[in-house]
Amino acid sequence: MLRSPLPELVCQILAGLAAVVFILREFDVLKFPLLQNARLVPQFVAMTPFWGSVQFGAEMGTGMRTYSPTGLPHIMALCLLLLGSWSDALLAGAGFALARALMLLTFLLARDKMAADKAFDFTLPKMKLLFVLAFVPLLSVLVVLR
Repeated sequence: MLRSPLPELVCQILAGLAAVVFILREFDVLKFPLLQNARLVPQFVAMTPFWGSVQFGAEMGTGMRTYSPTGLPHIMALCLLLLGSWSDALLAGAGFALARALMLLTFLLARDKMAADKAFDFTLPKMKLLFVLAFVPLLSVLVVLR
């Protein structure tokens, strides 16, 4: 883990500052592109069967290979890197996987796929405040209540 060479207070300050920056980005106060690798399945997955699949799965699982409309996963990744334990990381990964699965399941169960796609495109950006407010308690547990 990265946090071992840094004092915990320094890690808390860095994570808190990063959270503020990404939350300001959520509300368009700051504008910068997110770090992401938005490409389709690369050829190396087929060429290196085991490690290619592991690397691609890790990139997909962390959200760093998909188009990401929000910076909230980036805050979570940085908080886990600086302050999290292995169990925190595993729980965050399970929660991330569940959320991605629920979104896909919602789309698959929709009667009108075009309407569901339109809802994702137009409704989700309007819910930024709700997502940020839901994220704050988790962030405070990871950063402040250590």
